[in-house]
Amino acid sequence: MRLGVVAGNVGVDCIRNVREVPVAAEQLGFDSVWFTDHVIGLKAYAPVYRGEWAEALTALTWAAASTQRIRVGLGVLVLPLRDPVYVAKVLATADQLSGGRLIVGVGTGWAYREYEALGRGPLFEKRGAATDEALEVIRRCWEGGTFGYQGEWTSFKEIEFAPVPAQRPGPPIWVGGQSGPALRRAARFGDAWHPYGLTPEQFRELGEQLDERAGRPVQRTLRLNYRPEQKADALRDVDGFLAAGCTDVVIEPKTETTGELMAELEDLAKTLL
Repeated sequence: MRLGVVAGNVGVDCIRNVREVPVAAEQLGFDSVWFTDHVIGLKAYAPVYRGEWAEALTALTWAAASTQRIRVGLGVLVLPLRDPVYVAKVLATADQLSGGRLIVGVGTGWAYREYEALGRGPLFEKRGAATDEALEVIRRCWEGGTFGYQGEWTSFKEIEFAPVPAQRPGPPIWVGGQSGPALRRAARFGDAWHPYGLTPEQFRELGEQLDERAGRPVQRTLRLNYRPEQKADALRDVDGFLAAGCTDVVIEPKTETTGELMAELEDLAKTLL
């Protein structure tokens, strides 16, 4: 099983975390480092997240430039918040600059006020369908060449897309969530499934449903978060997820400062690597 860590691009130390955590994670031997996508602070995020956010796409390019081996992930990118052609270009460029180390987790988001603040409010009620369309557009962009697209939210007659990502046919797409629509999306578009908040038993059951729906085995991964006082309980289930077919666990320690996060990463490396 591969082990990733979330870099903590949120909170009072979000910029320092982006600068320092990817290098530390690589030196400690983790397989991947991840960034969470929110653009603005909202009261609705509390107590899970603070209001300060380092922008995820910018942060991942910094991480890629600061490291040599570790994979760099978005977990998860709220696709309808941004134009899909622009997202395809940013991700293709980042994948080229990183030497093919990008992983793209995607989701629909849930906060209307964030959609509204970014001028995307009209998409909120249909954000699932908008996410599916965005994935179609991004996949087609990554094929490269000249093409047009006619959709409900994205339409153009002819563009040329280049360069394409270093990874072919593109960076792996990990579809987040465990609702019915998320499972359908993972079956249709996902190179991997990336849920959170499940027990190992639920993880196995839903993973089997996903494979049946997709007509193929879909790679199973997991986002696992905890507060330091909950760590023992959170990590106790890791072997259960492994037995349920999990290939990658992305761990998010809920800490306040860079120093606290670094201490958690060191302890995780000693315990799990």
